[in-house]
Amino acid sequence: MHYSLKGNGQVFESTFGKSPVKLTIGQSSLPQIIESALYGLEVKDKKEYSFSSKDIFGIYDESKVKTMSLDTFKNYKDPSPGDIIETIENDKSYFITILNRIGDKVVVDLNHPLSNKEVMFEVEILDVDNDT
Repeated sequence: MHYSLKGNGQVFESTFGKSPVKLTIGQSSLPQIIESALYGLEVKDKKEYSFSSKDIFGIYDESKVKTMSLDTFKNYKDPSPGDIIETIENDKSYFITILNRIGDKVVVDLNHPLSNKEVMFEVEILDVDNDT
């Protein structure tokens, strides 16, 4: 399948124009509410869904806006406002959005980048394997 996730009209992630992805329902990394939207779709189906970000990523939490030392980001060349860094901890993916740099400090948002946004999920089904 091909899919894209958009927040307030901006593409966050997309496979359109790239290699499609294959997933097994119940074993994917997509949020359950998005995965549920795939049930019943057939080859050549193209759908677009709108979701509240709180239903997917939880309620935006102001306490997740933090000021950290620039040294925390020594593996990233010149983190700048607007950059989104993906990190993996305990086999789970997390996103860090750089909000500001002040000297040797970095203000970050640890909420998912699509929190507090209208989330659009677009999908095109290329093939279905019902045997697995």
